Amino acid sequence: MQEYSDNQKKSSAKPKIAKIAFFLAFIAALSGTGFFILRNREQLAWIDLKDGNPASAFSGGNKKNLFGGISNQEKNTKSPVNFLILGAAGPGYEGSDLTDTILVARFDPAAEKLFLFSLPRDLLVSIPGSKNFTKINALYAYAKDNKDEFEWIRQKTQEITGLQIHHHILVNLTAVKELVDIFGGLNIQVKEDIVDTQFPGPNFNYQTFEIKSGWRFMDGETVLKYVRSRHSEGGDFDRVARQQQVIQTLKQKILGLHFWNIEEYIDIYDAISKNIKTNMGIWEIKDYWEDIKDLPGEDIIKNEISRNLVTTGQLNFSGSMASVIIPKMGIEKYDEIEEYIANTIQ
Repeated sequence: MQEYSDNQKKSSAKPKIAKIAFFLAFIAALSGTGFFILRNREQLAWIDLKDGNPASAFSGGNKKNLFGGISNQEKNTKSPVNFLILGAAGPGYEGSDLTDTILVARFDPAAEKLFLFSLPRDLLVSIPGSKNFTKINALYAYAKDNKDEFEWIRQKTQEITGLQIHHHILVNLTAVKELVDIFGGLNIQVKEDIVDTQFPGPNFNYQTFEIKSGWRFMDGETVLKYVRSRHSEGGDFDRVARQQQVIQTLKQKILGLHFWNIEEYIDIYDAISKNIKTNMGIWEIKDYWEDIKDLPGEDIIKNEISRNLVTTGQLNFSGSMASVIIPKMGIEKYDEIEEYIANTIQ
C-alpha cells in the first residue's frame, strides 16, 4: 500500500471521505439484488456457430481510476436514467474479468421508482464486429484491450433491453474481501447450516464450503464464500439474502467510523478505488443518491428475464460442453424481452 505522510493525510482526508461516503451510499441503495457478489466457474471461450471451431480468447487491458470518468449526460431531474451494474471476481480469482452479475437499473425520478432487471450471465450473444458468439458474461473481458472496455457489454445490453445505458459501474469481489479485512472481520448470524460441496475451487475444480448456523466471526475470505455459495436449499434466493446481510453489516461498520479514523478511511478508499470502475463523477453519484436514498421498498421493482422468454441448451466451448441461454424467438431475437421491459417500466 502507498505510504502517506501526516501532511498528506490531513490534506487528502476530507475529499476521500466524501467520495467514500457518497459512493458507498449509492452502492448500498442499489444492492438489494446483491449485484456485486457473484460466482465464477467458466473460462473465457467463444465459438463460431457456423463451423463449431473455437477461436482463441484474449484478455487484458488498461486500468481506469474509480472517479476518473465523467458522463457527458446532463442531469435532468425528470428524465429516466439507466445504469449498467456489473460484478466480476477481480484479480486473484479464476475468470477474474467475467461479469457474472449483470444488472440494469432504471431510475425514473418523475415516477419516483427504481426498476432493477437482472440479465442471465449464460445468455448467448454475438461479439460485436465478428461472427463469433460467446456468453454475455465474457464480453467485458474480451473488450479489455479496447479504448472503451465497456463498449461491447453496454452495446449488447442496450440491444437486449431496448434501454439506452447512461452510466456503468463495475465492482470486483476483491473489494468486499478487503473491506471486511479492514474491519478485522465481521460478526454474521448464519441462519442455517451450509454445506456446499460444489463451491468453486482452484483450477476449475470444486471444494467444500461448510459453516454452522449461529453467530460466526468471519474474515474476508470466509465472507466471500458465505455470499458466493449457491448450493444451499434456497439456491440463489438464499445467496441474495446473505449478500444483503453482509452489505448492511459493512454499511453499519463504515457509518460507525469517526472523522479521526483517518487510517481506516484511507484503506477503504484504496480498496474501493482499486476495485470499482464507473464513468460517473462524485457529484453525479451524490445527486443520484439524494434522489433514491428514501425510496420505499414498494417503489424498488426487481425483475428477472422471465423463463417464458428464454430457453436453455448445451454448446461446445473450447472442447467443453457448457449451458447457454437463448431467447425463445431465436438467437439474438430480443423483441419479446424488450416488450416485457417496456411494459414493466410504463
